[in-house]
Amino acid sequence: MGKLFFMKCYRCRGVMIYDKFYGPHEHYWGWKSLICGEIVDPIILENRQLMRAGQEINLRRARR
Repeated sequence: MGKLFFMKCYRCRGVMIYDKFYGPHEHYWGWKSLICGEIVDPIILENRQLMRAGQEINLRRARR
């Protein structure tokens, strides 16, 4: 069994686990809250930073 990684959720302050998610064409890793279901991955974080800066987000770009 692999190592488990935990952190606190920014939304509910509950426990988040590092987990594998499956998209339509690929899989990726991110954090999921066990309490509220919040999911955070590098693309979500990048989009949130762009929104704070007032920049337009390209919704059609391919996931990395």
